[in-house]
Amino acid sequence: MIDSADSGYWYVVPIVPDPQEGGKTPGKISGEGWCAWYGLESAVVRCPEAVAGWTQSPNGEVDAVLAEAGYTSRPIGRVGGL
Repeated sequence: MIDSADSGYWYVVPIVPDPQEGGKTPGKISGEGWCAWYGLESAVVRCPEAVAGWTQSPNGEVDAVLAEAGYTSRPIGRVGGL
């Protein structure tokens, strides 16, 4: 497992086009304060709270997408502060 310096809930979700902003988005992930890191076809999303309707992804799946995105450790995800 990649070392983790951050807590929270980690999800692997498909990447979809963002119709409002252009570019890409992690899809229908709801909630506030999430951060996303993008692999080739999937994004890793870190949320401070559990997201209803989603099951937290296994560590190996999260680590594989982060490695695909060029990370050797889990990034620390913060929105709007420390």
